[in-house]
Amino acid sequence: MSSLEHLEPLIAEKCAEMGFELFEARFFRAGSRSILRIFIDRPTGVTIADCEQVSNELSLFLDVENFINGRSYTLEVSSPGIDRPLKKERDFRRACGREVTVYLRKPYNGKMQVKGIIERCEQDVLCLSCNGRAVELPLAAINSGKEEIRFNHYGKE
Repeated sequence: MSSLEHLEPLIAEKCAEMGFELFEARFFRAGSRSILRIFIDRPTGVTIADCEQVSNELSLFLDVENFINGRSYTLEVSSPGIDRPLKKERDFRRACGREVTVYLRKPYNGKMQVKGIIERCEQDVLCLSCNGRAVELPLAAINSGKEEIRFNHYGKE
């Protein structure tokens, strides 16, 4: 039986051949169904046609690799979306200069989350500006983060 852990690097390579980055892969049960959910990304964004192309290619690839020994599953391919989680150094680097909320594994100054603007992320350390104060957090101390999305309301003060 081929596990997702074994196949994930191969799936990432297959996505890269098509010009996409494998953002995340999840395999889980939902009721009586098994679902393999693949999130793809690239700097110019992802369209529905892109998801369809990757789904078709991965479906053939996974059949050849005999993913889960021929048992049935549903393959879903999607973009991580505008509210994508920030988990890895590359994710935080992409959001450099933007406001984020970071969810921690242990409290920092008594809080389980920190909000600030990403100054940089390098060598497994996230550097935030929080109300003009510099905060450095090791990535190992972070569960995840999310970018704070702001919408402009034209005509309103």
